Amino acid sequence: KSLRRPVNLDLLFVLFLSFSASAEATQQIRPDEMVQAGLQVACQSPTSAHFEQIVSHLPGSEKSIHSLINLDKTGWRAEINIGPDMLFIERVRPHMAAGETVVRYDQGGDRRPLWMVIASTNCLVKTVRRLDYGEDDTPSALHYLDAQFREVRVSIDLNPPIPPHSSHNGIAVAVVDTGVNYLLPEINSRLSRDEEGRVRGYDFWDLDQRPFDINPIPSPFFPSHHGTEIASVITQLASAATIMPYRFPRAEMSRMGDLVSHAYENGARIVNVSLASAEFSVWKEFRDAVAKYPDLLFVVAAGNDARDIDKKPVYPAAFNLDNLLVVTASSKTGDLVSYANWGRKSVDLIAPAKRLQVTDFDGRSKWVGGSSYAAARVSGLAACLLSTKPDMSPWELRNSLFAKARSIRGGRLVRVGLLPETRFSEEGACKQSGKASGLEKSVVG
Repeated sequence: KSLRRPVNLDLLFVLFLSFSASAEATQQIRPDEMVQAGLQVACQSPTSAHFEQIVSHLPGSEKSIHSLINLDKTGWRAEINIGPDMLFIERVRPHMAAGETVVRYDQGGDRRPLWMVIASTNCLVKTVRRLDYGEDDTPSALHYLDAQFREVRVSIDLNPPIPPHSSHNGIAVAVVDTGVNYLLPEINSRLSRDEEGRVRGYDFWDLDQRPFDINPIPSPFFPSHHGTEIASVITQLASAATIMPYRFPRAEMSRMGDLVSHAYENGARIVNVSLASAEFSVWKEFRDAVAKYPDLLFVVAAGNDARDIDKKPVYPAAFNLDNLLVVTASSKTGDLVSYANWGRKSVDLIAPAKRLQVTDFDGRSKWVGGSSYAAARVSGLAACLLSTKPDMSPWELRNSLFAKARSIRGGRLVRVGLLPETRFSEEGACKQSGKASGLEKSVVG
């Protein structure tokens, strides 16, 4: 939520100039005070030249400009050394109503993000966020504050314990993604657990047993979430499925082999991977693991780059392995969606996933689309088929899915064909998802 409250710019600027004089001697300037001061100085600076003239108004004596650049005539960006720390300021489109000013404070040589504020062109504070860290030096909580940097309005635990629940039997589908929000009852109740109620799954990013749905790569202050949505597609479609959640090792993809081994040893039958990239090297260990475990069926997304991956490969979809099933997205009428990848050799199936309702990280419903969700639907359908015939091998399961496909209009875009919408809603092992409420934005994944 945006926190919009007007700021008396002139008064605050005078106060910060006064504060600077008194703080100069003590050098004990809190990061939040420096962020507020940085915002006020930035708001007095429509150009980088203006900022360079008044940067000395920032409190403290241990400060220097690390870099100062223009952003192609749309604004400017500065990095200011504050002793061992760094203050980042970005002024985008300062002469336009849609402009923004962003200030961030990172601590120490490892540049640990602590504070961020986003304000409008006229310095109306919209968002203030703060990160806390645990003993292991990883982010532990994200706080949303008011415009005065004082009251915490919302706090999010970034690595909460998994709530207890009774064990749940079913076809175990390993969801390799950004984790899941297991605080949501509808997700927690469908997790794969052992006899003692412990969740089967793992966080191979943080190397702990709490695969919570957090991806800080876009921004640690605005983390993205994906795995919860993927898990909800599978559980809503397949009443027989349980979710074995994995947070993929974004920082060390060589752990993907260990992840697959863990899933196999804990009883997974299907591994859903709704991830894709063009870098072969980061997926090598995963490819080797797929070949090592022929008793697992891997269902992977073709990606959303609107390209033929036979010619411009993305991985892991482009690996040609017998127990790897590649899925792309269509509309309900069977037409390939405009942003989805295809490939007559690399992509096996098309499944409807242009406009689906899923449960997002916050427990609300929203519309989504893309090959990520198409792959999840096929994983759910595969779990349905396994529930009726648990002894099927991955080869038999894959062929059963292929047998349900039909040819598509407009030529051969994929190797096998389309799984029409009726295959996901027909009576039998699969449970059609119910109507959801509280519709939100549409996203592609």
